Amino acid sequence: MALFRATPLMLSLAAAWPAFAEDAPQSLETVQVTAHRTKKPLAETAPSASVVSRHKLDDRLIRDISDAAKYEPGVEVASDPNRRGNAGWTIRGMDGNRVLMLIDGERLPEAYAGGGNGNGAISGRDFVELETLRAIDIVKGPTSSLYGSDAIGGVIGYRTKAVDDFVPEETGVGGSVKSFGSTADKSWGGSAAIGVKGERADAMLIYTHRNGHQADNLGRNDSASVARTTPNPQDWHSDNALAKLGYTLAPRQRLELTLEHFRRDTDTNLLNTLYPAYVSRGRPMPALQNQTAADRTQRERVSLGWEGKQMGPFERLSAKLYQQKLDNADDSLARYGDGSSIASNYGFEQKIFGLSLDAEHRFAARSAEHQLLWGVDLSRTDTSRPRMKTQYLANGSSNTVISGETFPSKTFPDSTSDRIGLFIQDEMKFANGIALSPSLRWDHYKMRTQPDQAYANSGGQAVPSFSDGAFSPKLGLSIPFAEHYTGFAQLSSGFRAPPFDDANMAFVNRAYGYQVIANPNLKSETSRGVELGLKGKWERFDFGLTAYANRYRDFIEQQSLGMQQGLLTYQYQNIGRVDIKGAEARAGWRLAPGWQLNGSIAYAHGEDLDSHTSLSSIAPLSAVAGLRYDQASFGGEALLRAAVRNTRVAAVALSPASSAQTAGFEAPGYATLDLTAYWKPAKQTVVRAGVFNVFDRKYWKAADVRGMAANDPTLDRYTQSGRNVGASVEYQF
Repeated sequence: MALFRATPLMLSLAAAWPAFAEDAPQSLETVQVTAHRTKKPLAETAPSASVVSRHKLDDRLIRDISDAAKYEPGVEVASDPNRRGNAGWTIRGMDGNRVLMLIDGERLPEAYAGGGNGNGAISGRDFVELETLRAIDIVKGPTSSLYGSDAIGGVIGYRTKAVDDFVPEETGVGGSVKSFGSTADKSWGGSAAIGVKGERADAMLIYTHRNGHQADNLGRNDSASVARTTPNPQDWHSDNALAKLGYTLAPRQRLELTLEHFRRDTDTNLLNTLYPAYVSRGRPMPALQNQTAADRTQRERVSLGWEGKQMGPFERLSAKLYQQKLDNADDSLARYGDGSSIASNYGFEQKIFGLSLDAEHRFAARSAEHQLLWGVDLSRTDTSRPRMKTQYLANGSSNTVISGETFPSKTFPDSTSDRIGLFIQDEMKFANGIALSPSLRWDHYKMRTQPDQAYANSGGQAVPSFSDGAFSPKLGLSIPFAEHYTGFAQLSSGFRAPPFDDANMAFVNRAYGYQVIANPNLKSETSRGVELGLKGKWERFDFGLTAYANRYRDFIEQQSLGMQQGLLTYQYQNIGRVDIKGAEARAGWRLAPGWQLNGSIAYAHGEDLDSHTSLSSIAPLSAVAGLRYDQASFGGEALLRAAVRNTRVAAVALSPASSAQTAGFEAPGYATLDLTAYWKPAKQTVVRAGVFNVFDRKYWKAADVRGMAANDPTLDRYTQSGRNVGASVEYQF
């Protein structure tokens, strides 16, 4: 409650702020697209929306989504340091496929966490090259009224660069060349972009290549055993190409074709999995002497979009047809002391076909200016998880029945998900500045399964089809008052149909004594939320405050059903009600010409109301403070990040599975300092450099150690990088 009582104090301080000089530096207006499905100045959006702009990505030397999230309190990216890397975004405690991810308004593939993978993901969502982006929009809280199912926890909207970002109107051609590197993962790479514009046609191409190794940490045990705490040796490289071809059909009509290819290959020596020979139930078991992994993530995108402006009654009318295809391979080879080996060739494949239509009208009626937005979203998603494993014996023979499992197999049957969404939003602005924004979306979701022999080899349980529909209303209100202030209020709802893995997971592993059974009675998750916000803006000072409370019903989690038919049995179930409440604040002060002081803080608390336990996915209280200096030819920024000890952790079940539990690991509080600087030796050249974790602080991200025991001897494996350096050089022409 102390955070909420601070609001009157903030108002008093802001109201008493002295008048600032007229020579305050002017900055470009940051635009938010995802929060409203149309361009809108960030100053007019609720405080729950934020933007990681291109200049932040560049000046802070951000390499991946984990870096992009670390300066946004209340937002995290969980990572698996053993092999998998970044899993995906967590927003206000909602993670995985409860967060919708878009690129240029198109649905991105989902994540597949699998079983027993800690806080990583077998197929994560780190498959967007950040060098291609104009900005990352972060929308916190349920956004189903505009985006439907999967936006129950928020939306991450990637916006890619356009030809106008490279080509000045007067030249017709332009581009850039950039090189970069970091000691955190011994990575280096480069990016090249070129754009050309003619009278009616334009084109652009961006190509990026990266090489790197395992991310550094502060572990010290480098043994080839399960006790290892230093990173596993790893080599990776990635390539991304983004091309856009545009054509002006008429003065206010544009056609654009987008092609994108992303691929990352990662080779890992899994030293932390090795163990000596042992005896189990009187039976000798050979040593695991060597295990390597070869993982691949490949994403393909093609889209064709048309947009018309000021066409009769339409301010804007757009249509887009797109396809996204994800091909993820997680292969491994294990060699044993008895001369045998096991080759695993697993995959996760998802293909999305989508069609979207957006229409925007502007008109005056009933004493208000209206911005009416409506549209249709159609998509079909095909998902598959093929698994193949072959054992090669020392005598030269081979088999595909291993530890009681028959291969090929699938942990869930091939699935097809169809989504239909219809939405409408009317933003009404009255003469006194008050804006009222009601919106409503109707979604219909249907998932069908196609069982085959590979699925039958995994147990072949009957899995029902699933269909559901829902209306998701939302009401937003903004009220300007006292000249400098704007108050915001929002009532929202969310809807999430059970995804392919929760609804269809049905799998038997007799070798390890467990099974996952299907739940024919699984229901969709729903949410209701309220959010109150306040913004203040002066010539040199601005702030934003928000408080929110969201209740989720029929929350889907995997539950243990105990022993059934001699197997430890799990099932995805609707566990009941979950509450997440919190508050966030940010402020910026342009204290002198060229100088700016920024700060932000986020607090959240989540609880399972049925079991009265805290949600482990909630991040602890965290804050970021930054002091920035900008001048014509050089500048820099000091960023202090801090988090308190994560005391709200659940007890952890002992292994092997039993009713006994031990205390969970409480990630200690920490504070780290990052320093960055840039220099422009010539008009078209920028050199950037940064030192991160300047004081070499040992710390853990709470998202990385969820579910780990306090006495786990490998905790240091999950520590973040110590002091590290990054740099880049960019030339624009």
